[in-house]
Amino acid sequence: MKKLLITGGTGFIGRYVVKLALQRSYDVHLIVRNPEKAKALFGEKPKIYQLNEFTNREKLRKIIEIINPQYVIHLIGIIQEKGKATFEKVHYQYSKALYEALKDFPVEKIIHMSALGVDEKAPSNYHITKLKAEKELIKTGIPFVILRPSFVVGPEQLLFLKLKPVLKRLPILIFPDIGKYYFQPVDVRDVAECFINAIDYNGNAIFELCGDEKVTLRNIVHDFAKNLGKNAIFVPFPKTVLKIFARQQYKMMWRDNVCGYSEVLQMETLLKKKSIPYREQIKWAAQH
Repeated sequence: MKKLLITGGTGFIGRYVVKLALQRSYDVHLIVRNPEKAKALFGEKPKIYQLNEFTNREKLRKIIEIINPQYVIHLIGIIQEKGKATFEKVHYQYSKALYEALKDFPVEKIIHMSALGVDEKAPSNYHITKLKAEKELIKTGIPFVILRPSFVVGPEQLLFLKLKPVLKRLPILIFPDIGKYYFQPVDVRDVAECFINAIDYNGNAIFELCGDEKVTLRNIVHDFAKNLGKNAIFVPFPKTVLKIFARQQYKMMWRDNVCGYSEVLQMETLLKKKSIPYREQIKWAAQH
């Protein structure tokens, strides 16, 4: 039985990755901050190790020594900074601590969660720290696969969780006017399958994960509301307002969140089938 260590396993994408790994009979080990949450999600099947501070290198190393994993899937990430949880700390320092520790163990492969839009020219700390983490991984010399998804669709997507109660009360949505900024949404079930399939991928690689349609944020919200049986009324405010109140989010929109800007591999090579269509993604997310 292949031994697999997963970080970030209780997050939105992580829970699908863990469940699929268990379905495929991997020996799954999780490093988490909240063991009770992990047990509630997955029961007694995965082995759970608590680590409150990922930069506690001594404790991290002891856990890795106990597990001695063959494969590692690193999923920890944030979309917005909050208090001490900065992009620099969560994306870069956590990854650096993990990968430096793993260099001393016989790990066969690391699969790393990055993000679409990662580039040397990217102006946002979000993308800069994601790129720095990629470089830390490559520097280890351990075989790797890096995955860069676009907007990930699923019932637990934070945007949808926030939208549901609002749409039920009063379907008037105040949104930034970013109508010309496009995403290429990908289903979380496809993303999870790519992570698990990457374990057996031969060679080092970077993949972009995108679905079949390019849509705006307004399209996504409208389609989600429609599948809930609601009509959303949009009240736009100037995109430049984001510059003042959400500067990093504004910088993150430096180019469309779609595949094709970088000379890397596309998702179908890993997925080995057609991706779930956008319309089906949104319907499933709204109705579950």
